[in-house]
Amino acid sequence: MTVLSKTTGRPLDVITLRDLVVHCVIGVNPEEKIRSQLLRLDIKLYLDVSPAGLSGILSRTVDYSLIAKQLAFILTYSRFRLLESAAEALAVFLLTPAQGEALIQAVDIEIHKPEALGGVAIPSVRIYRDDESKSSWIKANPPSSILFQVPEAVMERKFVGPGAEILIGEGEDTAVLIESAGFVLADKALAIGSTLIGSKRLILHNSNAEERSILAVTFRGQQRFQLAEDRLH
Repeated sequence: MTVLSKTTGRPLDVITLRDLVVHCVIGVNPEEKIRSQLLRLDIKLYLDVSPAGLSGILSRTVDYSLIAKQLAFILTYSRFRLLESAAEALAVFLLTPAQGEALIQAVDIEIHKPEALGGVAIPSVRIYRDDESKSSWIKANPPSSILFQVPEAVMERKFVGPGAEILIGEGEDTAVLIESAGFVLADKALAIGSTLIGSKRLILHNSNAEERSILAVTFRGQQRFQLAEDRLH
């Protein structure tokens, strides 16, 4: 598929993540609600990579290693009834950066569910979303920390001011992904992409002189962390 830039009119470049394997609690059948199952993703990111290609500077394009980790985080620590919801959540995240101007102008997301039909067939959902889709999300949902929510899960971006702290894990069942450098937990610096899970009380400190963000996902249901631990062992 060719996607044209709305600013230059030229075809956008494509970065592809093929066969990204993630485990997620997803489905409407009773057994699917109590165990995680394998998903296989094909992701296409439409953007202009020439600034990075001409300069050799990573920050002028997208870090696909980090994006793979972020998408895996969202699916692993969320819960969805439908593949459609999972795909929509990923699209919202990819088109809504934490800081700066969006590099990604459109996304093509296909999610395969290989175990769903016992090998008879492999169902999948594929969606395309772009800047116009983002405008409709913003119009339907006035600005807030919540990026996406369904009855079974909520995904939100929380901003922490310079030198400020944020309390997580008190009274809620939330997993957190560090989106910005400079966060400190118990005097230990946390790298971008670090994941914190569990319901215990944690205090994150933003040591930066600028506002920074974390991505938080809440699994609305029991057994999330047990399912995640079972997958990791």
